[in-house]
Amino acid sequence: MLPFVFLRFWFIDSPKNLIAFFASLNNAFLQLFSLPLLVNTYFKPWKNEYREGLIGFSIGMGIFVKTFVIVADVILLFILLLIEFCLFVGFIFLPVLFIFSIIYSSLSRELLFPVLFILILFIFLSFKPKKSFAEIIASQKQVIDIIKFLLKRKEINFFLKKADIKREEINLIEIQKNTVITDSLDFFADYLLSTEEQTKLLFRKQLKKEDLQNIAYWAKATFSDEGKPFKVNFFGEGFAESWTYGWTLETKKYMIDLTPEILNKKPLLLGRQNEYKQLLGALAGRKSVILMGEPGSGKNTLIETLCFESFSSDLKDFHHQRIFKLYLDTLLAGAGDQGEIEKRLDEIIAEISHSGNVVIYISDFENILGSSSFKIDLSGVLIPYLKSKSIRIIGAVTNGAYKKFVERLTNIADVFETIKLEEPERSVILQMLFDKASFIEKEMKVELSYRAILSALNLANKYLIDRTLPGAGVVLLEDTVNEVRLSGKKEVLECDVVRRAEEKTKITLSSPTEEEKKLLVNLEARMHESLIDQEEAVRSIAEGIRRIRSGLKLAAKPISFLFLGPTGVGKTQTAKTLSVLYFNGEKKMIRFDMSEYSSGDGVERFIGCGIGSENEGIAGKIHESPSSLILLDEFEKADPSIHNLFLQILDDGRLTDNNGKTVSFANAIIIATSNAGSEFIREEIKKGAIVDKNFKDKFLGYLL
Repeated sequence: MLPFVFLRFWFIDSPKNLIAFFASLNNAFLQLFSLPLLVNTYFKPWKNEYREGLIGFSIGMGIFVKTFVIVADVILLFILLLIEFCLFVGFIFLPVLFIFSIIYSSLSRELLFPVLFILILFIFLSFKPKKSFAEIIASQKQVIDIIKFLLKRKEINFFLKKADIKREEINLIEIQKNTVITDSLDFFADYLLSTEEQTKLLFRKQLKKEDLQNIAYWAKATFSDEGKPFKVNFFGEGFAESWTYGWTLETKKYMIDLTPEILNKKPLLLGRQNEYKQLLGALAGRKSVILMGEPGSGKNTLIETLCFESFSSDLKDFHHQRIFKLYLDTLLAGAGDQGEIEKRLDEIIAEISHSGNVVIYISDFENILGSSSFKIDLSGVLIPYLKSKSIRIIGAVTNGAYKKFVERLTNIADVFETIKLEEPERSVILQMLFDKASFIEKEMKVELSYRAILSALNLANKYLIDRTLPGAGVVLLEDTVNEVRLSGKKEVLECDVVRRAEEKTKITLSSPTEEEKKLLVNLEARMHESLIDQEEAVRSIAEGIRRIRSGLKLAAKPISFLFLGPTGVGKTQTAKTLSVLYFNGEKKMIRFDMSEYSSGDGVERFIGCGIGSENEGIAGKIHESPSSLILLDEFEKADPSIHNLFLQILDDGRLTDNNGKTVSFANAIIIATSNAGSEFIREEIKKGAIVDKNFKDKFLGYLL
């Protein structure tokens, strides 16, 4: 059997791999020295120069230089092919030459067979091909023997490590062979499920069928390149490629060429294949594109993949196109008026149109429509060029910016194709994170646990709402990995992700400490140390806090209270006491005097001008400190539109500020106080007598 395996390896499998390797090497050579491009553009003017009076000179100069380079390339290619042929023939006939050299040499023939056996054994053991799973199934009759064989394989040991299962914990139990399954990882996962009734292993490890499927997918993604022949890849411009395209000297004053940086690392296009096909289709038709999606949805990844594959794949309609990113502030710097800015832009676009291999990328596309602080609309300059299809632009916008600035402009819709990036399904997002995790492990030299990735997905989805998935999960994972590496560790666990999420969100996410548990149990007594009476209010507050920390409250909604009563009964003092005891001081209390928001512009001022602005309002404050106590003094004096606003906050747990940024109130406690009356007023409210005057009935339904 051994000789036949060796013969197949040496004379069939290895030659195939050698041919594939040489083919990739030749292709890389052609790309590096730009031979196909030089032949195809042989009569094209040098540097794409079509200006009157220079065409003849440019064509002549191009032919002269290209002829010299093409001849040199052909000679070098012939030498390379000759070397490859000699290596291939030498490899094929090496065993035969070895035998003849021994037979006709002065060595004793008695050494022939021992030396030959050692050589063959060494080569076979060194290059022994990995058995396919189908061969394992066919060669082993019992499932126990198959499992024993699989436990030696790298992908199965990877599976066990991520599932936190030790090899000695695997019980070998004979079961009926499942011949339908054709993958080793799926077979192993099915074995664990089939033997669970006897072993209870998955129960002890808190693993479900879905978890096994997820880990199996991760292992497949990690070892997807196992067994593939080595190939030479060349990504980038050939040394003569710039000769065929126009100058971009003026363009580079205001734009950055993203291509060199992108080509250094292959991007991961995960779950966005349909959007990528749409992007390619639009650009192939010389149409510009707007990518609409929230931060983290994958807009930048689409751009990076497009650029990378333009140089690494055969994109016929997008071959070797460079991505230039426009920086609006650089374009506007030093300009005296809008006329000068438009003149600059005209010069840039004319140069790009002439170059033939540049696509403009504008990351915040709404800024050129007048949304930036400069309030300058440059769409009038771009539209004529876009209609003539002499340039192509890829713009990126958020959903809010699109509705506010782009949707209303019909002339933009005529020349742009809009591609919306929706948040993928949870299963797809998880697969994206697994693929990214494999990349992180390889690049950062760390190990990520399965629970860490699940935790990153769940926490990012719940708490990092300023970015969408999968981007939010990826950012949380990368931040955690960087923090763990700085501490000198090599393994990233669930607790590391939770700790990093706590630092980013300023929300307590881990289980209560013993000190906190003691405070929760005795919260009423501790509050009464600073309060007189108010038994019902204190009890309700304490129960609400305990629900938050036990995870029993509705995840997206804040705990809320309405304190009714005349001045001096302790409404504000109760809120202050809770803030001191549980939120570490009054500084953690966000307090608003609602009488200041009784006018018509009250809602806009209350929400604020945006996160980080001078008047950031409630949205900015809760973004800065999401786990806070919000005190709304004299709530009944606020404009009725603010009451409607709080219907949304109490129902949905979220609020979008005036700049389209969303913040979460899920971890806040909202206390509204009112001087609307005493016990008599309370009774009247219950009867519905004055509900319409001060508070909406639905609003009262949310309050404790």
